[in-house]
Amino acid sequence: MPEQAITTEPKPTEATTDTTQGDPADKPLGPNGEKALAAERSRADTAEKAVKEYAAKIKAIEDASLGDLERAQKEAAEARAELAQITHQNLTNSVALAKGVPADLVQFLTGDTAEAISAKADVLLSRLNAPTTPKPDPSQGAGQGGGAGSTADSFAAFFNSQI
Repeated sequence: MPEQAITTEPKPTEATTDTTQGDPADKPLGPNGEKALAAERSRADTAEKAVKEYAAKIKAIEDASLGDLERAQKEAAEARAELAQITHQNLTNSVALAKGVPADLVQFLTGDTAEAISAKADVLLSRLNAPTTPKPDPSQGAGQGGGAGSTADSFAAFFNSQI
């Protein structure tokens, strides 16, 4: 019995066309389909523009529909917030000027009251004016006040003590 090989390859009579979407040679829509697609895209663009215009008009109507009282309250709240910020900055600047804090370090002064800001300024200035090297230890080294000075002076003192 002859064995037949099982193959999964297509027979030559079957169509084997591989097309990819967007292939220029492949135009399955035809001229009428292309016209319909172009018309649909144009309609979608027009609709998106109209939606944006209507959204802007609705926002303008909502802003206009705010009552005069509501609008005045909103503006007053914004003005109060701005005034509080400017007052705090003025207080900080005046304390910094009085204490002599450098202008580039004023941003590090925090606090809500003049006393709190002044305390922060004192701490900042004490850290700025702190020495960066350790103080010399007079008990170490040759010393300045206890010795006779130069070698000649030491020799003269020794010679005088021996006579």
